[in-house]
Amino acid sequence: MFPIGTTTVTYLVTDASANTATCSFTVTVNDTQNPAIVCPGNITQNNDAGVCGATITYATPVGTDNCPAPITTLTAGQASGTVFPAGTTTVTYLVTDASANTASCSFDVTVDDVENPVIVCPANITQNNDAGVCGATITYATPVGTDNCPGAITTLTAGQASGTIFPIGTTTVTYEVEDQTSNIVSCSFTVTVNDTQLPAIVCPANITQSNDLNVCGATITYATPVGTDNCPAPVTTLT
Repeated sequence: MFPIGTTTVTYLVTDASANTATCSFTVTVNDTQNPAIVCPGNITQNNDAGVCGATITYATPVGTDNCPAPITTLTAGQASGTVFPAGTTTVTYLVTDASANTASCSFDVTVDDVENPVIVCPANITQNNDAGVCGATITYATPVGTDNCPGAITTLTAGQASGTIFPIGTTTVTYEVEDQTSNIVSCSFTVTVNDTQLPAIVCPANITQSNDLNVCGATITYATPVGTDNCPAPVTTLT
């Protein structure tokens, strides 16, 4: 069996008088057989707690060949035992033999982000109305959601933003945070504005008038007072 590569073969002939002659030729064996490599199957795993990814361990593939010492190389993705990001990563290994024949294999590592984001709302708020206003300007620390992965979006879904005028009564304020994989969490608090401002009413001045002729009294006309308030539709009644 001739090895891979070129081997020179030489024959010598010697006659009875010790005269000699030689001839040579070469035998070249080309390695045309590709190496072989087998990757593990696709991997799906949930994220590690508090991490936007997961530590993935797999059996690192090692190529084989008909000739010794093929070299296996990671050409895409990440090595076993490293933190793979949320989403799908394709891992590719390449094996190359001494004759530059190659083979490769690939598999997917999918990390599912199953961790909900977190959001904390302020405590309930109770406040009196602003002077002359049927409500109150309410300022609160706007909640911002956090998540194990970047890019979570916080949205006001009910109520009003901080720094706006809340009406008299109780308003429920709700904030929602959604992460990049559509995990959603919300929180709520109430804002209660009490109307403590009294309405106002002004009567005309006292009236003194003589009786009407032959009447035991007098027809009196005055500007009927109408009450006002910081909130609409106060009701004025003659009591």
